[in-house]
Amino acid sequence: MPKVYFTEEVTGKTVNPYEAVLLSSRESRRLNQARLNAGVPEGEEKVTTVALRRLVDQKISHTYDDNDADSKG
Repeated sequence: MPKVYFTEEVTGKTVNPYEAVLLSSRESRRLNQARLNAGVPEGEEKVTTVALRRLVDQKISHTYDDNDADSKG
């Protein structure tokens, strides 16, 4: 049975829910592209589950560009 991740578990103290969605989405795309490039078939777990686990385990780092923080929309 696949792991169920709750918002509190994924976001933790370092990432807000919006950032968690963006980070896990980018990580899922990265993992899927690496899998396709290597010619590896899909595994037992979906790439989104792996990406969420990596986010919970804090294996995904994120930084902010100084220009993005100061931009006014």
